[in-house]
Amino acid sequence: MSIKRWIGFVVLGLAWGAAQAQPDYIQAVEQARPDPETLAKAREKVKKHKALKIRDDIDAKLPHFHRRTEKKVTQGETFCQICHLPLPHQKSVRTRAFLNMHSRFVACATCHYRPQGKALDYLWLDYRSGRAVAGEGRLRTGTDTPASQPLDGWVKIAPFVENEPVVPLPQDPWAEATARRWRESGLEQRAELQARLHLPLEEQGPKCSDCHQEERPLLDLERLGVSREQARLVYRHMIPQFFGRYRDQDQKIRIIDITQ
Repeated sequence: MSIKRWIGFVVLGLAWGAAQAQPDYIQAVEQARPDPETLAKAREKVKKHKALKIRDDIDAKLPHFHRRTEKKVTQGETFCQICHLPLPHQKSVRTRAFLNMHSRFVACATCHYRPQGKALDYLWLDYRSGRAVAGEGRLRTGTDTPASQPLDGWVKIAPFVENEPVVPLPQDPWAEATARRWRESGLEQRAELQARLHLPLEEQGPKCSDCHQEERPLLDLERLGVSREQARLVYRHMIPQFFGRYRDQDQKIRIIDITQ
């Protein structure tokens, strides 16, 4: 191991040292031990990685229907957005628009951090203050919605453990040290960092029906400040039912088929 690489581990080791005072995700990263296969996959991902930027110069070239609101999507709202875009889902043409709509009010960790045997609590988290906030009026349902007022992307439904957010805030010293290490590291160090950061996470999020159901939904919407009628609309929403009909990537279904 080179001196530079050893120093990098020492610096992050100091940041991780006080595990009891750190968010649950940081503790999981500290305990992560990626195997050679995982490291090899991470290395390939790092090789293909390209820094992407949000463009603000394309609206004038788009038809009116596709233009964005004047309030731009803010990058860097959460720890995950240090690397990932605010609208992170890109692979599936079929579902990415709907998943990215969720990302405005649901934190990445809500879907992708699901440790076995650990009870998580889900609350509205204000990423500017790091505190849980009241949820009344934050979730929009039905047709009478204030579309002219974009969602505040700084407030999202996020997992908590013992009343503390699971994932660090982007301004947390550990998060800043991690971002700095990524910028200053070479391929091998980046691959190991990428592997450790993602090992505690589930690559695939939950199915639509895990939340959009009335019997045992993943999120208790009424506890999140949603009225009973709003919760019913979310649980019975047509779009999740539509996606639930697909059995393979090439199957085609008309949405009118599930309305009859």
